[in-house]
This record gives sequence, C-alpha cells and structure tokens, in this order.
Amino acid sequence: MSLLFDPGFVILREDQSTKLFNIILVMSQIFGGMAVLLVTIWMSKFESGFAWNEDPDKEFNYHPTFMIMGMVFLFGESLLVYRVFRNERKKFSKTLHVILHSVVLIFMLTALKAVFDYHNLHKDASGNPAPIVNMVSLHSWIGLSVVIFFCTQYAVGFITYFFPGMPIPIRQLVMPFHQAFGVLIFIFVSITVAMGISERAAWKHTCWTKDGEMCAQQAVSSFVGVFTFLYTVCVLILVLNPRWKRQPLPEEEGLHHLTSSHSMSD
Repeated sequence: MSLLFDPGFVILREDQSTKLFNIILVMSQIFGGMAVLLVTIWMSKFESGFAWNEDPDKEFNYHPTFMIMGMVFLFGESLLVYRVFRNERKKFSKTLHVILHSVVLIFMLTALKAVFDYHNLHKDASGNPAPIVNMVSLHSWIGLSVVIFFCTQYAVGFITYFFPGMPIPIRQLVMPFHQAFGVLIFIFVSITVAMGISERAAWKHTCWTKDGEMCAQQAVSSFVGVFTFLYTVCVLILVLNPRWKRQPLPEEEGLHHLTSSHSMSD
C-alpha cells in the first residue's frame, strides 16, 4: 500500500500520468456537478422549493442544498486548487484556496441556520408552534463536530498562512497537520452527508417506508449520495497522489531558502 504513495515508485510515463490526472479531474467535476444538480432537483421539485423563516419547512431545504454545494463540492474544489494549478505561483493558489474556503464557510453557516430554524420554528398541522428537539440524531452529532473542526481548521490556516501569517518554521511545523486534518474533515463530510440523506429519506420518503416501493424522490436522493461518494473518491485520489503534488517554483525555492536562513540567523 505504501508504494501507491511513494513518489519514487513510477508506473506511468509523465504524459500518461498527466492524462490520467486529467481524466480523473474531469470525472470529479462531472460527479460533483451531478451531486449539486440532483440535490437542487430533490429539494426544489420533491420537497416543494425554498423559502426563508416565514416557512420553516421550505427553509430546511437550504440545509442539504448548501451543504452539498459548500461542504462537499466547493470544499473538494479548494483541495484541488494546489493540484490543478500546481504550475502557477503559490500566491495565486493560496488566495483561491482561501476564497473557496470562505465561500464554503458562508454556505455552511447558512445551512446550519436553515436546519435550526426548521427545528425551532416548526409548526404542527394546525399552525401552532411545535418545536423539534435539536441535536438528537447521530447525523447532527457528527455533523456539528465536523463544523467545529472545519471552523478551527479555517481559523488556524488563515492565521498561519494568509493573515497575519506566521514565520516559516511555524508554517512548516503546522503544514502536515493542516493537510491531514483537511483531508480527514473532507472524508467525514461525505460520511455525514450519507447519514443525513438516509435520515431524511426515513422521515419523508413514504414510498419505501410505507408503500414498500422505489420512487423518483428516493432514487434522486440516493444518487445524490452516490455522486457525493464518487466525487469524494476522485478528489482523494488527486490529492493523495504525491506525483501530482505542487512543487515549489524555482523563484519560490530561492525565496524559501533565503527566508529560512534569515530566520535561523535571528
């Protein structure tokens, strides 16, 4: 297994490796795009569309939609920045990485507001307030944990690498943990999504829970999970292959050595 992550273990020529990278990249975009498209269809067609807190039932629909758009697709895209643009200047990749993560944060917080409003402002069939208890399912426990870890990862990464920025030795010390935790959080996002889809289907899709048959709504929700899983796998393959890792440009290596030497002399 270690051979798969050994940059010295080469099976494909450089042109073959580049072609494989491009194929997996295109597949990832198709799978991610399909997940976003299908969750939008699921929430707009089968779950009666979207609204804000004047209609909590419809406001909930922003939760899965924005979580797939943000915590799955855009999160994955932010991880791919350093692979897709590995021949560009690091400042460009870093800025794009931060921008994408910032958008993910906005989507995530909006999605959280939607689900808490749905619970807290819920009404019964007669229109009377009937709040739903928060944080009782495994999906909510793991989901909130992922949110906390993501926010911590975002804050540490922003302060260390973007603004105000830490000294080179601290950046080097933090980087392996930053990369590892980023990948782990992304994996747990997909696990949480799968649990959320199953939970929603169990509560709302009566075609299989009561009628015992497959329906379009259940099929669409299941395919959201399938495409989320396939997108996650593609992103992990692209990110974890050391051969496709971004290498410092010549001018960056010179600056790095100069900065490191200056830090050591201090």
